[in-house]
Amino acid sequence: MKNYRSTLPPLDYLLFFETVARHKNFTRAAEELNVSQAAVSKRIKFLESWLGVELLTRNGRNVDLTKAGHKLAANASEALEYLALGIGQLRQGSHDKLSLASNIAVSQFWLTPQVNEYLLSHDAVPVTVTASNKESDILNQEHDVVVYYGSDIPSGWEGVVLFEEIWQPLAAPGLIAQAPDFSASTLLDFEKLALKWINWPDFIEQSGHAELSAAQRVNLGSYGSSLDAAIRGKGIALGSADVLEFEIEAGRLTPLEGYKLNTGRTYFAIWRTGTLSQRTRDLLRDVGIDL
Repeated sequence: MKNYRSTLPPLDYLLFFETVARHKNFTRAAEELNVSQAAVSKRIKFLESWLGVELLTRNGRNVDLTKAGHKLAANASEALEYLALGIGQLRQGSHDKLSLASNIAVSQFWLTPQVNEYLLSHDAVPVTVTASNKESDILNQEHDVVVYYGSDIPSGWEGVVLFEEIWQPLAAPGLIAQAPDFSASTLLDFEKLALKWINWPDFIEQSGHAELSAAQRVNLGSYGSSLDAAIRGKGIALGSADVLEFEIEAGRLTPLEGYKLNTGRTYFAIWRTGTLSQRTRDLLRDVGIDL
């Protein structure tokens, strides 16, 4: 069991010493600490006596550090800085952080790019993003806000609409220029992990574009893999242009107009009823989610 009281001197003595070591001057140290020069000198002498080593060589009001003084100054400065950082984080309060959650595709292609842009700002607070395709993983944990995909807001939650889901084919611009006949292209498909997901067979049936049935279809397993292959020009994937806005703006994907399907589902920003504070609302606005 640790007993810091018996192994450490009083912490204010270390604080006084660190200030003197930094200024190498008793007067300036006393001014920073808002005490008398005699009070500073008294504590330094006590610290030297407690340690049994000389820390400073005195030349009037100016001082030089001994070898032991240099070592203690470095350690004391690092320890006090670490302690100040921890206390500062506590004083900021629990609201000066943001916890978000979404499914993996929304996290990868829409939410994380916005969070990363926000974190580059000078006054950003810590943001965590939990990504899972299992609704229980994101709804049964404590998050400030969840980006939820579905037909309606779950019971016990409040929320706002971010955007309606308009499902459409997307491909790399170069592929579209090379192969205007989409029925002759490779359709990049994925495994459905939930009934409400829309893959190529669902899209072809619900959109009425039966001509796409003749196209070669490749199952890449995950939805993210289908989008990655599309970005690399390997075929045509499905997706929501709103979710993929950053890939579209960057010129990595282009939606195929004329093939849109309104799935009847929506992307919501939701939070447990009665839990959204004004501070959280302000942080969300800074991240790019304006409620």
